[in-house]
Amino acid sequence: MSAHTLRTTVLCALGAGGCAALYAAVTGRSPAEVALSGQTTLAQLAAHPHAWSAGSLVAVVLLKSIAYALCLGSLRGGPVFPSLFLGGATGALLAPLPGFGVVPAMAAGMAAASAAALRRPVSSVVLVVLLVGNSGTVPVVVLAAVVSFVTVELLPQGPDIPPFRAAAGRAPRPASSRP
Repeated sequence: MSAHTLRTTVLCALGAGGCAALYAAVTGRSPAEVALSGQTTLAQLAAHPHAWSAGSLVAVVLLKSIAYALCLGSLRGGPVFPSLFLGGATGALLAPLPGFGVVPAMAAGMAAASAAALRRPVSSVVLVVLLVGNSGTVPVVVLAAVVSFVTVELLPQGPDIPPFRAAAGRAPRPASSRP
């Protein structure tokens, strides 16, 4: 592993840990809500949405988004549950808007966030409908996933990722014997 990769990984890990610590210090809630994938926290949020203040929802969305970006950029982690949690938390934050309730708002947020992260709107709809278990939210879930997907597709594409180059003077790694 090159020194540059090691340095970047350590800095990103410290940044993600700093986000979790800042969240805990500001809200008095568990840093695990920012540090972990969000699978367990999403269930807690869905079961008791009124136990979260608006400030703690804003803090978790902002700080988990930063930690999530750092982890996707250089650490380990997948895009599914963190995006579902961020969408669900945003939906819970917007639930008081007219025409929404907690369940439809969280379902719409989850569908929009997962469709944007995965770029698979149909898979996102199926996943959210199965997680929510409420067939009455299907129209709002489909609409949120499609709008999110189209929005992401219309945004300008960022710069290309440069190809990986082996460090000078190092032999290439042997091919894996795994199938």
